[in-house]
Amino acid sequence: MRTLPVELPGSEYKIEIGAGNLRDSLLSAIRQFDPERVVTVTNSTLEQFYPAQIKKLLEPEGYQNDTCILPDGEEYKNLETLQRIYDFLMEKKANRGTVMVAFGGGVIGDMAGFAAATFMRGIKMIQVPTTLLAQVDSSVGGKTAVNHPLGKNTIGAFKQPNHVSIDLEFLKTLPSRELQAGYFELAKHGLTHDRELLDFLQEGKLEPLDLDFLEEAVFRSCRVKARIVEQDETEAGLRATLNFGHTLGHLIETHCGYGTYLHGEAVGTGMLFAAFLSKQEQLLDPSSWETIREFLEPKLRSVSLPQLDYDLFSSLLLHDKKASREAVNFILLREIGSCFIQKEMPLDLIWKHFTGFCKEFPNLCQLTTD
Repeated sequence: MRTLPVELPGSEYKIEIGAGNLRDSLLSAIRQFDPERVVTVTNSTLEQFYPAQIKKLLEPEGYQNDTCILPDGEEYKNLETLQRIYDFLMEKKANRGTVMVAFGGGVIGDMAGFAAATFMRGIKMIQVPTTLLAQVDSSVGGKTAVNHPLGKNTIGAFKQPNHVSIDLEFLKTLPSRELQAGYFELAKHGLTHDRELLDFLQEGKLEPLDLDFLEEAVFRSCRVKARIVEQDETEAGLRATLNFGHTLGHLIETHCGYGTYLHGEAVGTGMLFAAFLSKQEQLLDPSSWETIREFLEPKLRSVSLPQLDYDLFSSLLLHDKKASREAVNFILLREIGSCFIQKEMPLDLIWKHFTGFCKEFPNLCQLTTD
């Protein structure tokens, strides 16, 4: 098991990464917190694969555990589903002495985290991420949110976990598509901040599962994110670079309907576009562009964007149909492992490069403008 500390002003927590380590990692954290009760938030799919998983670990140790089971899918990451968590907490008489365990992928981690941030003005939370994407992204760093019909993750709060238990054994029941989606977020940290991580990923294979390879990859990826979060917890500057690929990625998810494409799939397309834009603006050299293209292109899922013109494209990027601004901040690459925030990038310039991107990659990103 690998342990990675995250040290923030006034608080710190540990990320523990391994295979088959959940029991020891979770119980160690629970004993440290000595809660009055423990509640688990999970989804229906995980409850089928791992029925009462957290309860089975905790109750023999004397900890009462109740479980809130939510429907599975990005389309349920909304205020209506969030209300179900609050109702559950009220019904179980949860209080400031309660510890919440988020047992699931990114959707569960985000919603449970938001609930933990706001219920009783904040209760302790342990992240137990079960997807590769959640293990390298949403479980670390404390960004929590739900979606709005006009924009992904637009309603949220910062809530650092009190502990993160990453057990790679859960990846054995993860569908291949979900594994690949998580791989894009893992690779993002290499593309933007750690060339050696990207080189390491190119040396190994995602499938069949090699848990030793994944333990090292997840550790390196989490280390990149943890060091950035330590410097910029609330995304005032540096941390925003972790949104590489997310500008287009979130547009794809919002425009096509939440759940049509997995978050990692949409971000993968967004990363290729961001690299393409960097190359077109002569910021990224052709050799680096080809390396990125050869790495990402074979792994990407084809995306189809219905009825998208410049006006709709702009409003989706701005999250506001009446916005007067004509520019957004955009994450670009200087080289592999080095990125920066291009402040106030004109929307018409992004649109021009996006239409060029769709023409160069018609099998990956299909654009309908009629």
